[in-house]
Amino acid sequence: MKMPGSAMSEKRRLLLYIGILIGVSFIWEGAMLFLGGITGPYFFALGFVLMYFPAIGAMIYLAVTKQGFRWMGFSLGKKRYLVYAAVLPILVSVLSIWLAVGTGFATQSIFSYNDGMVLSWATGTAPVPAWAFVVQFLSGITIGILITSVLTFGEELGWRGFLQNKLIKEFGLLPGVLLLGTIWGFWHAPIIYAGYNFPGYPLLGSLVLMPLFCIGTSGVLAWLTLRAGSLWPAVLAHASLNSVVGPLINMPQFEIEPFNRYLLFVGTWLVLGVLAIIHLKRTEGTGAWALYLPEKQMHDIEYREMPVRENT
Repeated sequence: MKMPGSAMSEKRRLLLYIGILIGVSFIWEGAMLFLGGITGPYFFALGFVLMYFPAIGAMIYLAVTKQGFRWMGFSLGKKRYLVYAAVLPILVSVLSIWLAVGTGFATQSIFSYNDGMVLSWATGTAPVPAWAFVVQFLSGITIGILITSVLTFGEELGWRGFLQNKLIKEFGLLPGVLLLGTIWGFWHAPIIYAGYNFPGYPLLGSLVLMPLFCIGTSGVLAWLTLRAGSLWPAVLAHASLNSVVGPLINMPQFEIEPFNRYLLFVGTWLVLGVLAIIHLKRTEGTGAWALYLPEKQMHDIEYREMPVRENT
């Protein structure tokens, strides 16, 4: 059990760390915008570096406070969650598009199916057999996720591997996940304001839509990491969101009013995040919750035999 003084001291350190991380990141994002903005020649390269700021900050924090790096989720944990992480975002986006089209909320010309043949924007004017389309789609997704994982590892090591654990320990499950999602959302604010992700809605996008999306997504990523006992599902899910889900739901072939598109995207992940947090709360203290417990207890943890944690 932590003494009140040490708990408050850790909270103060975390708040100072969060403030410094956001401040340094905002300066970097400002430089990205100054050097050409979201369409400039340096945006991708500078964005790559930015995505490693949370990881670098976490390493510095743990080194300065001499807390060590014993558990940041580097083991694979329960491997089935790796599959969930890669598939869930894609499945949810496809179903969202299907429901939007089926209810008349939108139209789509992404692909059409007729008599075992698929005509897709990706295949041009020539239809291909359904099996060939599926192979092409899955191979492209796999390559995209693996490549993008190099980028998302930097964020997820800092967000889910480090800060999520700290915030849950200090504030509890629900406040911790909500706080992390809010931090993560506002961390993007300068480039979102400049038109990234939600073009046409600079203030609404940076101050409302992106934070809400990150809060919902944080619930899902917390479920993946805490149930798996591993950082890697969050890396894969984040990569799936960035490399597949974003482009898929923003395709011009998915025809929907821009604001309705954003509402569909954000609303879907908010609902998923709520459901994920409810399930986590109902199963608190079971499964692979090694990320959630103090380090001194970790050597005694067995995935199937874990005591219910009481907030102190």
